[in-house]
Amino acid sequence: MKIKYFLLMAFVLFIQVATAQTSAKELAYKVANAYGIESFKKAKTLAYTFNIKRDTFPVSYRSWNWDMANNVVTMTTAKQTITYKRDTISTKEMKSVDGRFINDQYWLIFPYHVVMDAGTTLSVKENVIAPISKSNTSMLTVQYNKVDGYTPGDAYDLYIDNNNTIVEWVYRSGGAEKPSLITTWQDNKMNAGVKTATNFKSEDGKFNIYFTNIAVK
Repeated sequence: MKIKYFLLMAFVLFIQVATAQTSAKELAYKVANAYGIESFKKAKTLAYTFNIKRDTFPVSYRSWNWDMANNVVTMTTAKQTITYKRDTISTKEMKSVDGRFINDQYWLIFPYHVVMDAGTTLSVKENVIAPISKSNTSMLTVQYNKVDGYTPGDAYDLYIDNNNTIVEWVYRSGGAEKPSLITTWQDNKMNAGVKTATNFKSEDGKFNIYFTNIAVK
C-alpha cells in the first residue's frame, strides 16, 4: 500500500509541475503577443538609443542600428562608431561590444526573448504583489541556465498585469535569491506594430534607463 501511495503522490507531483510549466509558457506567449512579437519577426532593422542615468552622474548613451536580416550591428557613442557582424566575432573588443548590445536590447525587447531564447526555465505565481507599485500581478520567472550567454545563470521576475503587460521586473544576477535591481516598466510606445517599454526607473529614481530614437522597419 505504501508503494502505491508514493507512486500516486509522485504522479500527482509530476502533473502539478507539468501544469505549472504549461501555464508559465502560455503566459510567456501572451506577453510576447501583447508586445507585438509577430510584427517584430517581420522587421528587417531595429534602431534605438539606450540612455542610462545613475545618481548625479551625467547621462551616458549608446545608439544601435541592428540590421537583423544580415545580423550586422552598428554601435555609436560619443567617442566611437563600430560596425560588426554578429556571427563573425573574433576579437575581445568585438565581444565586449556585443555584450553591450545584448544588454541594451534585452531591456528593450525582453518580452520576445522570454519565448525565443533557449536554455531557460519558466515558472509562474499568481496574485503576487509587485515590489514598487504594490499592485496585484502574475509573476513570471525566467531562469537562464549556467552555461549559455554572457551572464549565465541570471534570473528575471516579471510582474504582469491583466493586460499581459509587464509593469515591473526584478533582475537577480546569477540566479541569486536577493534582487540585484528592481525597476518599473513604463511609457510603452508602438513602432510598426512593435510595442516597447521606454522608461525603467528604480523606486528612488536614482537609477533610470530610457530609450529614444526607436525605429522599426
